[in-house]
Amino acid sequence: MTRGRGTDGMPRRGTDAMPPQGDGLPRHVGALDGLRAVAVALVVATHAAYLSGSVTTGGLWGRLLGRGDFGVALFFALSGYLLHRGFLTAPQERLALGSYYLRRLARVLPAYWVALAAVVALARPPALDSVLHALAVQIYAPGSHIPSFSQSWSVATELSFYLLLPLVAAALHRLRRRRPDAPLRLLVWLLGPAVLLAGLIPGADLEHDVPVERWLPARAGCFLVGMILAEAIARPDHPITRRLRAGTRTPGPVLALGGAAYLLATTPLAGLLTLGTISGWHLGIKMLLSCVVSGALLAPVVLWPGSGYAAWLARPWLRTLGRISYGIFLWHLPVFVALYAVSGARIFNGGLAALLAIGVPVTLGLAAASYRWIELPAMRWAARRRRVPAPAPGSGDPTAADVTAADAPAPARPAARPRD
Repeated sequence: MTRGRGTDGMPRRGTDAMPPQGDGLPRHVGALDGLRAVAVALVVATHAAYLSGSVTTGGLWGRLLGRGDFGVALFFALSGYLLHRGFLTAPQERLALGSYYLRRLARVLPAYWVALAAVVALARPPALDSVLHALAVQIYAPGSHIPSFSQSWSVATELSFYLLLPLVAAALHRLRRRRPDAPLRLLVWLLGPAVLLAGLIPGADLEHDVPVERWLPARAGCFLVGMILAEAIARPDHPITRRLRAGTRTPGPVLALGGAAYLLATTPLAGLLTLGTISGWHLGIKMLLSCVVSGALLAPVVLWPGSGYAAWLARPWLRTLGRISYGIFLWHLPVFVALYAVSGARIFNGGLAALLAIGVPVTLGLAAASYRWIELPAMRWAARRRRVPAPAPGSGDPTAADVTAADAPAPARPAARPRD
């Protein structure tokens, strides 16, 4: 077993999983960085498959790549787990929510704005669309769509989760003080209605309508999956936690279940794999299957951080990709679209191998630069503003922020001396 220090300065051992703290929550699980890498690889693969036309011409392989949008669901589950875990580890009285919001915005917006600026400079979309995207409210306006930055819808969804989570966490805390076992049961109970709600949401034409299916209510199920796991780890003796741990002790069957759900999602049951919209019960089934897939990938890591599965995800190269995965998420689609424009090749007319062979290295370079010169400085700036330890690097994207206990809302400080 190897020893060393992680990016938050805490000692690591084995698979980089810390022993649980007194509240039952591990300080850091390195395999979560690896999961970010898996999530962003799925997102990159699906956009490459759609742009090259492989989704409709590549048979089963094309359909598998086309359902890589489940990577976004995994990012949402990671955010639900990590951010809710932060509230569970933070003192619950007099929380400085300003610190929480500042950290979240600093983590997401600077890199997002730089990538958007490049897209606007090259694509020259309508001014209103540029402004709506800059404010990350494009999903609330009809037809606000920049094709080479279309993946950014999930940033808007993520920010709405950031905004509402403190209210949900405060309500759960009050419930927890009266009935300690109730919050976990409530979150599990809410998962069913959340998936059902997705099935009731009408579809939208992305070119003309408001894409309601991208709003937080339609995607709440995946966030809930992560929050459930955070609550479960905080209550190790809860009956639900015991059942979850028993069911995930051997990752193989759990991963097989996730794989089966993923395969099912490539069929028309979860909606056609086209650039059109999906609505009604197709969307509900897709959201249900995305919850199963994201839960199957995440649960064995957080419930059994010492497993071989977690050790594999904690490999250094996967963790490195996970750390820069937000930049990969932001830059891959603009790079892919630019490559088609420069080469003169026709979109939807082949070129998957060349697109990946050229586009992925370029994207990795831009993502590494984004992390080094934009994301890390922004996180450190936010930490200095609140005089609290900087969060551990290792975020992957808007949906999986680098969160340790230090990234939870900080306790409010009485009468701090003014700074220069």
